[in-house]
Amino acid sequence: MDLFQYLPYDIALQCLIRVPFNQFHSLRSVCKAWKDEIELPELLALRKSSGKAQSLVVMSQARVNPKGEGKGLGTPVYRLVALDPNTGFWWEMPPLPGFENGLPLFCEMVSVGSDLVVIGGYDPRSWGCLDTVFIFDFLSSTWRRGANMPGGPRSFFGCASDGDHTMFVVGGHDLEKDALKSAWKYDVALDKWTQLADMSKERDECRGLFHHGRFHVLNGYPTNMQGHFHENVEVFDMSTCQWHETKDEFLDTNHFPNICVEGTNTELYMCQGSDVVTLNDDTWQFVTKLPADAAKTPYMIPFLGNMLLFGGSKDSKPYNAYKMELNECVWTKVEVPVEYSCHIQSGCCLII
Repeated sequence: MDLFQYLPYDIALQCLIRVPFNQFHSLRSVCKAWKDEIELPELLALRKSSGKAQSLVVMSQARVNPKGEGKGLGTPVYRLVALDPNTGFWWEMPPLPGFENGLPLFCEMVSVGSDLVVIGGYDPRSWGCLDTVFIFDFLSSTWRRGANMPGGPRSFFGCASDGDHTMFVVGGHDLEKDALKSAWKYDVALDKWTQLADMSKERDECRGLFHHGRFHVLNGYPTNMQGHFHENVEVFDMSTCQWHETKDEFLDTNHFPNICVEGTNTELYMCQGSDVVTLNDDTWQFVTKLPADAAKTPYMIPFLGNMLLFGGSKDSKPYNAYKMELNECVWTKVEVPVEYSCHIQSGCCLII
């Protein structure tokens, strides 16, 4: 079946890749041929290779619970918000099924292709530790449940995605507060968990990072050394399915690192005090200063050759946002509506 009557397939495909991603769910309902085409991974790959892909930043952001009005600042709850960094358009995403009154606290979130995966955290009503997996498909604008994390609930684990179809979950601690060294990978499309070899060390509050085709686990601490972070990195070798420790090329601190990967050139950036630094020849080098009104609890999210920054000022005013083209290293202020100017707990970028 032709995508468009009287149009050659190649030209019809060029029309489809130019449609904004937030219209994909409408296109899928037009006919089976369009639905099948939009769901093909090749379509997203063509959007990227032809420069038609769109960046989308998704964040876990605080707001004041209306039930807490009149009680100081109220009870903070979190919701998912999205930002198109190129147009400056903000919106609140549909809540997770069963969590209409607040996102699980301290949940992790990663982008996997055109999907957003939200995993674990604490139930904001009972404070029970969760092993749940929720997946939002931006092509259909719908949530679905994934298979629960194996091995029971864990919290403050490290996770990261290869950006394609697989995410990794490692470390954290169990319900007895014992640090873990177990590791799993999850194929989002197949909804399948696979256990990996254990890391050499227990790593509670570790950080996961996918860099140069390898999964890295940074820092973390063992049960009997709570809060005293390891100062090393373990890397998972995809070919041997084994872990190995590597030199401390990422870290110059024994605290939880605020490191992110720039998606275009796979460069590493980090907030270090009031500076932004980048890793060059195993040395962190100065890039630029953080804007003064966004230097408190800064959070950086990369998107297609740019960096998005959220942070507050010392006088605790609403959060501000800036973006920086990495080739220029100059901050440009982003307009933030009042309802989206609260604390950012976590975030990630999807390229659709």
